[in-house]
Amino acid sequence: MDFLSIALTKPNGFWDAIIFGMESSIGNYALALILVTVIIKFIMVPFDFINKYTSKKSSRKQMEMKPELDKVNAKYANDKNLQNQKTMEVYKAHNYNVMGTCLGMLLYMVFTMIVFWTLFGSLNNISSYKIGDQYLQVRKEYFAEFSVDVDSLEEQSALDAYKVAIEGMAEDELATLTASANEKANAKYQDTKTGFLWIENIWLADSTVSPVMKYSDFIKKSKISSEQVTEEEYNLIMNPISSNERKVNGYFILAILAAGINYLSININNWISKAKAKKKGVDPSLMSNGSGKWMSIIMPIIMGVFTLFYNAAFGLYIVAGALIALLTGPLVTMFADMLEIEAIKKEQLRTVAPYDRKRRK
Repeated sequence: MDFLSIALTKPNGFWDAIIFGMESSIGNYALALILVTVIIKFIMVPFDFINKYTSKKSSRKQMEMKPELDKVNAKYANDKNLQNQKTMEVYKAHNYNVMGTCLGMLLYMVFTMIVFWTLFGSLNNISSYKIGDQYLQVRKEYFAEFSVDVDSLEEQSALDAYKVAIEGMAEDELATLTASANEKANAKYQDTKTGFLWIENIWLADSTVSPVMKYSDFIKKSKISSEQVTEEEYNLIMNPISSNERKVNGYFILAILAAGINYLSININNWISKAKAKKKGVDPSLMSNGSGKWMSIIMPIIMGVFTLFYNAAFGLYIVAGALIALLTGPLVTMFADMLEIEAIKKEQLRTVAPYDRKRRK
């Protein structure tokens, strides 16, 4: 039996099973991945709310305490123990719990990272399997035209069996068989190709690279070794297919969408918070996170770069996730702002009430 036919094992992990199950129902891997992303993002909405609310609350409390903390730091600069003691007294006076504030953000970060890295690993495994499996199917079709059954080979490689089969063959016969083999291999490639909209091959980046992998990329991405498939064999089968394919795999659209949608997703929440604060007569600076400005610049760049240099399947995950965040984020932000504005107003009333009593006296 040809050892390549048993070299690939279909991934069967948690995410793999879900994505393959979706794919079998929908009939398209890219759509299945997008659907899984949508489900994940909706499940994460409550965690997103907890993160946003605790972050806003922490930012407000820190701004309120800043004048007092600055005085404490200046007054007890030479006595760290007393400085820490007075700092904790300020925290207690403002009902500020560092651990409680961090818990919501930590929960969101941990859940997000677990989902991201486990899903990222599954996407890599599925990608390697799909790339290798496609080539094996195309390879089988090609060599079958020369009466080489790759599944029945034992010691001899498919390429060696092919060379034996064509040895002494007349040029006309060889040309006819080669043309037929190329046609059937190309048909199988088209049948097993995983594309999406403008992207020819989602296992490569949405960029100007060729949609048919070079041998070096195939060996790297499929986890099939160069001992199992030689460059001579790969080029024999895939070069004719490459010459018939479109010259570019994509047009950088996913990278642009990933950066643009992430930028809007982050900033629209800030815009909503400030607008709502002004409408309710609350200082807008109390509603923003100090790191928001940098996050609105850095995160879109990171997402765009990831999408630009990684495969389009991962790019679809990034873009779909960002789009869901753009749609759900404002609703989550508005609800978090509503609770936070009420908290700010209650705090202001508590501050004004003692002042009014002093004036009456």
